[in-house]
Amino acid sequence: MKVLIVEDDPMVMKLNVEYLSRLEGMQLVARCSDVTTALVVLEREPVDVVLLDIFLANRSGLEIIEWLRAQKMDSDVILITAASEMETVRAARHLGVNDYLVKPFEFKRFRDALLLCQHQRDALKTQGAQVDQQSLDTLFRATSVTPRRADGLPKGLTAHSLVQVIEAVLDVQKDSFTTEELADNTGMSRVSVRKYLKHLASLGLLSESFAYGQVGRPSFTYTCLDHDALGRLARQP
Repeated sequence: MKVLIVEDDPMVMKLNVEYLSRLEGMQLVARCSDVTTALVVLEREPVDVVLLDIFLANRSGLEIIEWLRAQKMDSDVILITAASEMETVRAARHLGVNDYLVKPFEFKRFRDALLLCQHQRDALKTQGAQVDQQSLDTLFRATSVTPRRADGLPKGLTAHSLVQVIEAVLDVQKDSFTTEELADNTGMSRVSVRKYLKHLASLGLLSESFAYGQVGRPSFTYTCLDHDALGRLARQP
């Protein structure tokens, strides 16, 4: 796949390029740090996937998505950004972004986002004039490439502990909470709780933001996006 990276932070740009180089079948078309340059590249070069930041100098990366949609260009968009405000998440969803990664992100999550785009684009190329339901599910359902067990959970997670974490989230009496707070409420380790919170964030039920705390220790803050959906997930057999 041909990939365009739009990012104005040199360190994040370097990480994106390094992560992309680990994946087979990926070709870096260009790297841009602003909206104007990115649009010039998109006008001249065919691009399969745009890795896009939102905060770009005094303009928004969402302008690029709006331009792509207006031009009816067949380019997928993966947001890689520090923006986790609900208003931005809703705007991204409305514009049809393929995936949403919040900084800082791990290689595995980056890889999964790119491979899913590649899988869906390859599936499109092999379809005939009409498609069956299984083919449509491949194209439109965001099936993670993360190994999962028969119960649908990623390896290393259990249904019992997931319910325990969800119940703790639903018991929180404020909009946002930290990994540490939830670890105290569940009696689980901070590392274990974070695995479940990341899983819930990957399902679009939580948003995740990041900051450095004392002595450079990373601190993750979460916001519940859908209390009803969380409750239904906890009640699943």
